[in-house]
Amino acid sequence: MIEAKININNIEVVNFLKEITRKQKSIIDKGLKRVSNMAVLMITKRTQAGKLPDGGNMRPYARSTVKGRNKRGRQTGFVDLTDSGKMFRSLDFRTGGMKSTLFFSNMERAKIASYHDSFGVGKKKVKDHFLLLPIKKKIKYKQNFLNFILKKWEYE
Repeated sequence: MIEAKININNIEVVNFLKEITRKQKSIIDKGLKRVSNMAVLMITKRTQAGKLPDGGNMRPYARSTVKGRNKRGRQTGFVDLTDSGKMFRSLDFRTGGMKSTLFFSNMERAKIASYHDSFGVGKKKVKDHFLLLPIKKKIKYKQNFLNFILKKWEYE
C-alpha cells in the first residue's frame, strides 16, 4: 500500500490563481491595444487614400473647395479629409475594462470628424462615413486578437 500526503497551502493556491488572472488581463489588454492601433492606422491610411470603408471612393470636392485647396497647395485629385493632418493625428484609442474605444483626443478635431462622418458638410451635407470598420476588417481584427492571446498564453 502506497500512502501519499499532500500539504496544500490555501494562501499559495489563492496567490497562484490571482497571478494567472493578472497575466490574462495583461495579455488581453496588450491584444486590445495591438488591434486598436491597427484600426487607427487602417482608418487613417484608407481615408487619406480617398477610400470609403466599403471600398468605394469618396464624393469629389465641390468646385469652391477645390479652389481653396489649390490656393493652399493641397491636392484636389480625390477627397482625403486631410487639410492640416491634425484630425488624423488626434485619432487615438483607450483601452480599459476589457474593451477599447477609438476617439479624437482634440475636441475641435472630433467636431470636424463628426461633421464629415455623421452630420454632413457643405451645402449638400455630404457625409463620408470614414470611421466605420467593414465586416471583413472586424473579422480580421478579432482573429488577430485571438491569435495574439493564444500565442501569449501558450508561452506563459
